[in-house]
Amino acid sequence: MSLGDNIAVPTRPLGIARSVAAKNQSTITIAFDQPGKLHLIADPDIGDRLMVVTALGPARGFLKGQDFVELRALASTQGVVLQPIADDLTATISPDKIVIGRPGGLTLSAGVVAERTASRFSFNPLLFDTQLWGFDRHANYNERQNDLIDDAAAAPEPKRYAARLNLARFYLATDMAAEAKAVLDVALADQRVDDVTGTVLKAVAEVMLDRPDEALKDLAGAQVGNQLGAPIWRAVAFARMGKWAEARERFKGTTDALAALPIELQRMALQEELRAAIGVHDFSGAARIFDEFEGIGVPPQMQPSMAVLTGKLDEGLGRTEDALTAYRLAADSPDRSAAAQGHLRELELRFAAGVIQRKDMIGELETLTTVWRGDETETEGLKLLAHLYTEDGRYRAAFHVMRTALLAHPNSDLTRQIQDEAAATFDSLFLSDKGDALPPIEALGLFYDYRELTPIGRRGDEMIRKLADRLVAVDLLDQAAELLQHQVDHRLQGAARAQVATRLAVIYLMNRKPDRALATLRATRVADLSNELRDERLLLEARALSDIGRHELALEVIANIQGPQAQRLRADILWAAKRWKDAAEQIEVLHGERWKDFAPLTEAERSDILRAAIGYALGDEPMGLARFRDKYIAKMAGTPDQRAFEVVSAPTDTSGNEFQDVAKTLAGLDTLDAFLRDLGARYPDSGAASAAVAGQGAASPPPAKPEPQAT
Repeated sequence: MSLGDNIAVPTRPLGIARSVAAKNQSTITIAFDQPGKLHLIADPDIGDRLMVVTALGPARGFLKGQDFVELRALASTQGVVLQPIADDLTATISPDKIVIGRPGGLTLSAGVVAERTASRFSFNPLLFDTQLWGFDRHANYNERQNDLIDDAAAAPEPKRYAARLNLARFYLATDMAAEAKAVLDVALADQRVDDVTGTVLKAVAEVMLDRPDEALKDLAGAQVGNQLGAPIWRAVAFARMGKWAEARERFKGTTDALAALPIELQRMALQEELRAAIGVHDFSGAARIFDEFEGIGVPPQMQPSMAVLTGKLDEGLGRTEDALTAYRLAADSPDRSAAAQGHLRELELRFAAGVIQRKDMIGELETLTTVWRGDETETEGLKLLAHLYTEDGRYRAAFHVMRTALLAHPNSDLTRQIQDEAAATFDSLFLSDKGDALPPIEALGLFYDYRELTPIGRRGDEMIRKLADRLVAVDLLDQAAELLQHQVDHRLQGAARAQVATRLAVIYLMNRKPDRALATLRATRVADLSNELRDERLLLEARALSDIGRHELALEVIANIQGPQAQRLRADILWAAKRWKDAAEQIEVLHGERWKDFAPLTEAERSDILRAAIGYALGDEPMGLARFRDKYIAKMAGTPDQRAFEVVSAPTDTSGNEFQDVAKTLAGLDTLDAFLRDLGARYPDSGAASAAVAGQGAASPPPAKPEPQAT
């Protein structure tokens, strides 16, 4: 016996079933496990009699009185209290029931028979009758199911819907939610009119089947509104979907409707309300809900899942040791779902406390997410695992975890968090310096394998351009061109398209595909361009024309462009066209007064000086050659190219072997590197400049210049 101000455990409702033994006769059966003794109590003053059946706990009784022809069943907290009206009323006690009758059977009047027939098929205005729910749960399953199926089959068409709802309620009471939904689908389809009771019952079945999205669709109808406790089931559905804020808000104001539900449904709803409160970090509210839950009792089958929630509550309140104890209790339970959740929570706490090393934590999470699948525990484990992979620089593994979570739980908020973290990591790898440590081949593989993480819009376009630069840097020109070609063909318009096309043309030139470079530039012509970008594109177009042998047209394209870049390109075009004298003059103009500077000549400048001297020699211009020799003989002295300059600038026959060796070596030099280098110096903010600078290490190096032998 427990004494206190309040009832610790609410009374479990009892139900009454009547069965017809013969015409106008019946007995009354009360499902009652392990009843005690029958006591006959008489009132000494007025002579009334009471028949009282006592029993041990749990508390069971009638929540409200019920009247019959021969007796009244009075409301009770514990046990059965009957007030006989007929003098010969009898009560027989069995191990699982109490049978009330008379020697000749309980005689029912015609009116009572009609009342009974109507009650079988009558519409219950309440969603659940707690006494009928209790009777359905404790009655013999096969007998009760057969009776309800017979009632539904025998009911006339106007009454058939109500009989089917009674059958559905029985299935819900006996945890047969799938069967209940099947009955309700048929009933609602035949009804052809949206009915609130059937719709809400169907939503309850779908919640019990863990189909919260379907339940919300059913409860979204305007005819449902807030009738028959619909707000409770909306809140439960949101909680089952992990939408804690929406669930917490929906649970407000449902206390009275919740108290009217059968005790099993109260426990289910309170547990989801507790999860929602913890989910929004309302730990004081969660503590209050937990006290309410303990007030109605925690059945053994719910203790493992409640241990997990207890641990979360203790953790939120800063009681780490209590939380660990609760999690271990859940982890050691036979409930596999609660055990997996408890184990995960225990791992998180121990890892946060430094008890578990990172390597061991990753191993534990890999095992847990492999052996346990299908619910939020897996998603939470995958989220933590992806985070640890990212911190360790194991980006491919982190992205693989993201893809696994998307396949298993595409609508979960936790999955969206995993995807957001993966997208942020992807951004940092391809939009910042973080990914510079990745080998370019690995970076390319990551991009192609997980390109769905590429952000849309300008950031995505910038990411692809940066990746193209990295590919150019390691001579993966075909792959870089493919990325930029897609942007030019499908992503960009106007000036932005022209700028990326400029970068693409540079890559095609570096890849020895001048025809593709020329086609790209011509296909992306647009009037509204800055002067710098226009001049840059003209220089690239002239270089491409020269590379395909159209030298005169190339010179015409850049005829109106001034500057050292245009001068160098003219020299290269004239050299390729074998106009030696003109090429030498352009080189001399390019370097201007450089021969007067004290700074030594660079390797590229020495190559230009040698080419100019050879150009004057091959162009049969002795006066120009002499003038040029006088200018640069002192600057070339002491350099590795001193002897070569003396050979090619000497007034000798150009058919000499030593001259031929130097000329052949210089003729094999690739002038594209110098052209791109000058282009990048002139247009540092342009797309072509970025590609050119990135590709300097990728371009083929010039062949080594052999030192000419002394004659």
